[in-house]
Amino acid sequence: MLSRSAVALALLVPILGACATTPPESKSMGLEPPVMSPPGDMSASERLAWWQHQLPRLSSEDRSEARLAMGELSLEIGNASEARIAFYEAKGGRLAAREMAQAERGIGLSYFLDGQVALGVPHLERSREDLQEPAQEEVEYLLAAAGGDFVEASSPVIEERMSVYLDAAHIKGPAVAAPSISTGAVNLDLTRSQWGAAPMRSNWDRMTTPYRIAVHHTAEPMTGTSVNASAAEVRNVQSTHMKDRGFADIGYHYMIDRAGRVIEGRAMTAQGAHASGSNNVGNIGICLLGNFSSQPDRGSSYATAQRPTSEQLVCLDKLLGQLREVHGIPANKVQGHRELKDTECPGDELARWISRYRMAN
Repeated sequence: MLSRSAVALALLVPILGACATTPPESKSMGLEPPVMSPPGDMSASERLAWWQHQLPRLSSEDRSEARLAMGELSLEIGNASEARIAFYEAKGGRLAAREMAQAERGIGLSYFLDGQVALGVPHLERSREDLQEPAQEEVEYLLAAAGGDFVEASSPVIEERMSVYLDAAHIKGPAVAAPSISTGAVNLDLTRSQWGAAPMRSNWDRMTTPYRIAVHHTAEPMTGTSVNASAAEVRNVQSTHMKDRGFADIGYHYMIDRAGRVIEGRAMTAQGAHASGSNNVGNIGICLLGNFSSQPDRGSSYATAQRPTSEQLVCLDKLLGQLREVHGIPANKVQGHRELKDTECPGDELARWISRYRMAN
């Protein structure tokens, strides 16, 4: 029979052994080591070579990220073809949406470096939604330049960085839309020169003293709210008026886009071409961008009437007040196009708004 001390010792040994055993490593506490980066004092060419040396040692996911870095370095060096190869190889791996956008952007930039703007633009367009600033702003800047459009503002840093690609592609930077400009008592957000108006022809009549205002819609579906989208739409309207209808210029004196910007149309010294024949005499034409009446005979995109945006209506109210004050026009002389001619223009909702405006003023 064992003594009490022997029993105590027998019980203590397993406990001591358990305490001395190294606990198993917890997988939940371990972290994968980050992918190394090349030393910061290396040149772009040296960093590119460093990544090339590291590639065989990397996992497939890390390899895709490395190729993104290599593509950026190739762009920095000015090697468009090598950059394009790197970005395409990166796209072949597993990338997050932001990284895929980076690859698309890189491919687009490489084509600009090669002077192949038409090939680069689709890639830049695909990248724009998932990019972060400032890369997104750079893409918007290049797309505006390629399309001959405007930017509302541009950073000198963006302009300098993108000048390499514009110079290689032999295109100029986009024009910057100026802030609101006062013409008389009317504040313009986009002038004729800013939206790229064609010159007025000679077949126009001088405007007599304005005594009424007609409100229209373009009757074309429009959802875009950017300066570029609005400028393109107004150019389309001017082209239709001048080429298809033989007008001297765009028919309206002012337009209001979906964001509530006032856009300069034909000069106020010229009689408009918007309300048919003698209805244009002394009549200021204002047109809101959008299709506010159902036109199923023109196709499915025209079948559902749009609504004027709240920004458009606020802007219209302000513009009407400015014009009425300058020219002494009473509220009862603010009319929808349909009140002067058998037409659906400017659509039911805008027509009701005009009626309420007259009653309130």
